[in-house]
Amino acid sequence: MNQIHVSAALITRNGRLLVARRAAGSQEGSWELPGGKVEDGESPRDALRREILEELGCKVGAMWLYDTVEYDYPDFHLTMDCFVCSMPPDEEPSRNPAIHSELRWIAREELADIEWLPADLQLAQGLAYYWDEAFSDQLL
Repeated sequence: MNQIHVSAALITRNGRLLVARRAAGSQEGSWELPGGKVEDGESPRDALRREILEELGCKVGAMWLYDTVEYDYPDFHLTMDCFVCSMPPDEEPSRNPAIHSELRWIAREELADIEWLPADLQLAQGLAYYWDEAFSDQLL
């Protein structure tokens, strides 16, 4: 089975989490955390910084590893390193229409209201419980 390693960003602002809706592919319309594939020789942190700049046109600041999700899709195994990230106040994410059809800032109580990608669903369910701890200002 193919192995895919990705990094994903848990970016919050004003008590809300940034989520992105897939614009194309077999999982078009499903919601995910922004991020992408870790390239050969690249650290998960460096990959996430690169992917956020490519996908959202902005930079992230401090980051810490929140969780690593392992998930078996029918044709590949996914390892997803999920980082809580800060975003400098002068940075504003913008949608790349080739990658995402929509960006949305959601509140904790909205985590269960969107159709997550299967691998992201597990993380979102846990995040609903650990929201305050995950996004404590003291950690960033």
